[in-house]
Amino acid sequence: MKELRHYFITGVATMLPLSVTVFIFWFIIVRLGSLFHPLFKLHPWLERLPEWVSVLVGFVFFLLIVLGVGALASGIIGRLVLGWLDKLMSRTPIVKTIYSSARQLTDAVFVNRSSLRKTVIAQYPRQGMFAVGFLTSDDRITLADGRKALFVFFPTTPNPTSGWLALIPETEVTETAMSIEEGLKLVVSGGVIKPGNIGACIRPDA
Repeated sequence: MKELRHYFITGVATMLPLSVTVFIFWFIIVRLGSLFHPLFKLHPWLERLPEWVSVLVGFVFFLLIVLGVGALASGIIGRLVLGWLDKLMSRTPIVKTIYSSARQLTDAVFVNRSSLRKTVIAQYPRQGMFAVGFLTSDDRITLADGRKALFVFFPTTPNPTSGWLALIPETEVTETAMSIEEGLKLVVSGGVIKPGNIGACIRPDA
């Protein structure tokens, strides 16, 4: 009986990540691809396409639109339009709450990640408690007592878009061998997803 239970748990643990991945991709493709079904009905030839073909065509069409918007947003005119739209959305009641939250999330995932320099650990928020953080700048700040300090951002779990910014003496900041991606996965998962050699990556007494 114990062996059957072990086999069952092992099977679930093996199939679950793959099943979730396949389901998410299937859900995204079907939902996004179905957005253009009303447009396909306007053309007799497109209306006769099999369901799965029309969904796939719709998804490809959606990707092309995203690429087109990205290309336009990269230009001068696109940046001006986006800047005006950003101000408009940020000043519209009710809408600004949702928009600002979504904006912060996308900036953290796609933009601000490049501003994170290194994954570090430091005793924060008190002595004897070590927290995983990220250097936001390579610049050293000279404190009043002459010590050099670094800006360290400590994200919250599981939402890394919020957190605390601390100015910590350089001697109290320990660099790790973890990449930014590994550090973010560690924080977001609450320590569930971590490098296999995390003991070698983090040495608080170094």
